[in-house]
Amino acid sequence: MGRTDVAATHRNPIFLQTIYGNYPDLSSVEITKAVISRDGPSLHLHFISTRLPYRPPVKWGAFNAVYFELGFEGVESISVRKFQSHDRSAVRMWDDAGKILLTCEGAVRLSVTCQFMRIIKISGLLQSQ
Repeated sequence: MGRTDVAATHRNPIFLQTIYGNYPDLSSVEITKAVISRDGPSLHLHFISTRLPYRPPVKWGAFNAVYFELGFEGVESISVRKFQSHDRSAVRMWDDAGKILLTCEGAVRLSVTCQFMRIIKISGLLQSQ
């Protein structure tokens, strides 16, 4: 199973492609929250990346990190094996036979299989050094 383009199952990937030129590199992010809900069922994953887009929206102003909130809907399976704070994780997503598979390895270890993913929020963030 390799990484492939998951645009077909994204609800709104155009914004990501516009500001990053493709999909963002999520190999080193800080997971800040994961909310699992039986409605859907769904997983909302919140994280911060210091990999900056090459064409950010002007309204972001000064920023040195990017905040993401992604919604994974129609969850079929989920596993959370570790959830540490204040360290990095690598997030990978790929399409497999019309389903989205997500893995997260590092400070947070989780995996999800779902029907689709949507971008809930992406914004510039100014973190103190």
